[in-house]
Amino acid sequence: FHIAYGAVYMVAAYSMYTLLSWHLPFIISLILSIIFTVIIGILIELLVYKPLYRKRASLGIYLISSLGVYILLINIIALIFGNETKLLSYEIVASVHLGEIILTKIQVIQFFTFLILSILSIFFMHYTRIGKTIQAMGCNANLLEYCGVNLQKLRFIIFAIGSFFAGVASILTGLDVGIDPYMGMMPLLNAVTAVILGGIKRIEGIIAGAFFIGITQNLVIWYFSGRWESVVTFSILIIFFLYQSGGIVKIKKRAEEL
Repeated sequence: FHIAYGAVYMVAAYSMYTLLSWHLPFIISLILSIIFTVIIGILIELLVYKPLYRKRASLGIYLISSLGVYILLINIIALIFGNETKLLSYEIVASVHLGEIILTKIQVIQFFTFLILSILSIFFMHYTRIGKTIQAMGCNANLLEYCGVNLQKLRFIIFAIGSFFAGVASILTGLDVGIDPYMGMMPLLNAVTAVILGGIKRIEGIIAGAFFIGITQNLVIWYFSGRWESVVTFSILIIFFLYQSGGIVKIKKRAEEL
């Protein structure tokens, strides 16, 4: 359970804020921020998870260590930048009207970015050698290692890809609603919910779960208020635990497995 992922998410936004404050061009700041975020993600694997993996540490030790990294990074950012909300952009942009729905320009960009990255993720996981190897690692890492696959190198790739997604999402969110040191926890919990809802072994299920949660949350905000957003999300998760298991996208199994 990679709790430190919430801190990686937060660091991306503050990297973007720092580079923009240095008056670097937006595109250059975006690229450098994402690269820095990827480096942070890999360093967490290298300095924290890799030693634990070599020692065959329990999942509880992973959980506590990840929480420690999360708290450490948040406090470092709060010490440097303060706890108040900061804006990545002061520009007032035109809104887009779709009937009664009003979207900002950055929200439209968020939606199409989601579509593009979702399609690329599905293609990557199912039609590339690395993607298929990652899926195999999720099924049986020990057997994959016996087949000659360098698991440590694969772990670095996984953390790099995950950190890239965190960086893109964080910066897009920061451009829309601003940033603060604690901005990573709610997206982390939403992501965990999406993974559980969609099924951990299928990228399509995770994407579907995330899309469903996003739509549900925004409908709740639209009809009621933002206070009910988290309540509805976790209510859906509890109901799902009670009446469904394995995710909304099922995995085909051989008769031997059943």
